[in-house]
Amino acid sequence: MNSETGVPETSLARGIFGPLGGIVEIGAVAASLESVPLERVSVKNFIIRNQNDVRRILHLVQAIGTFHESTMALVDELGWHSDHKVTAPSLLLWSGGIDEYSPNMGIPQDIRRMLSAGGDLQLVAFMHALIGAAVAGGQPAESTSHLILEAIQRACTVAGIHESGSDRTTYRMWRVAHLPAILMPHARSSEAVKTGYRSFAHAIERMVS
Repeated sequence: MNSETGVPETSLARGIFGPLGGIVEIGAVAASLESVPLERVSVKNFIIRNQNDVRRILHLVQAIGTFHESTMALVDELGWHSDHKVTAPSLLLWSGGIDEYSPNMGIPQDIRRMLSAGGDLQLVAFMHALIGAAVAGGQPAESTSHLILEAIQRACTVAGIHESGSDRTTYRMWRVAHLPAILMPHARSSEAVKTGYRSFAHAIERMVS
């Protein structure tokens, strides 16, 4: 149980590993879209090709959340890094239904729209979970923000997003999507939590500006 927020460490970790699994699936599809149909996408082969980034992201996650090894073992339990099929319903889930499900999922343009929306959503959710874990653990904003941004940059690469400034775009989407619910006067967040989120928001803004 985290001393700052009362949230169990495993819950904080699951909040991170969930969107990270989505990022991996989205990246696997994006990397194979021009060569193989959706049902033949290999997540395992994609992770092997991107193992340096995936391993580094998991190392950063552990440092940001100060997670125990037993908590990091949840990755094996969730199984998103093992070989499995990426289905159209899972892409619909990751993309939040922003793009309507189409029976014509063999059309690359339809899949690209889901990948684009899903990449944005899962990167923002990943950033929010990382910052939440850092705030919960009382981590210093300045030094930990560097780790968070590296994790986001590598996650963008895994997701197949290579545009310059993608980390800044993710930060700006996160800021408007999540901060008001935490920082507005009527929010139920404690003053310590509000201070923590503001500190990270300010530190990351300085780094991406």
